[in-house]
Amino acid sequence: MLQISSECAAPDRIILMENEVYRLPQTHREIKVVSGIAWITLDQQDIILESPEKASLPPSKNFALISPLNNMPLIMAVWEDKNPART
Repeated sequence: MLQISSECAAPDRIILMENEVYRLPQTHREIKVVSGIAWITLDQQDIILESPEKASLPPSKNFALISPLNNMPLIMAVWEDKNPART
């Protein structure tokens, strides 16, 4: 289940173009869509986030896959989880 995230440290900025897929490191679980629409797949669950939505992904042994929707670039800010839970 997604939860609203709290921003703490400086985020990494990721830009994806049409048809690109980004494998989010397992240490990065906080996501904010700065521009565009993100399609996120994690643990066989699809999540759609639109600008300016932000979310905290649940701990998982799997990587989240992220790609842009609607043939437009996706700009995201992602934060490293400073207190990762063991799964």
